[in-house]
Amino acid sequence: MIDLSNMDYVKGLQSNLHILFDSPAGKEVMEFLETSCSWYDSILVPVDSDRTLINAGRREVIATIKTLLKFPPEQILALAKREE
Repeated sequence: MIDLSNMDYVKGLQSNLHILFDSPAGKEVMEFLETSCSWYDSILVPVDSDRTLINAGRREVIATIKTLLKFPPEQILALAKREE
């Protein structure tokens, strides 16, 4: 179960994400995800609002991973609490 309000869970998840994405292979996977999930491109598809929503969801996944990799556990817990 995902519990971003639990310090031990967040620390363990961050550790696993760093093991994965700090490796050369992980960096390659992140580049693939950034490209395929429109991290650097517009997510807006003016003629297709459903596609825009799908693109937003895909980008949110990348944003969540990047947030977990960047911020200390205390900030992750604060963000999770704010989202409740």
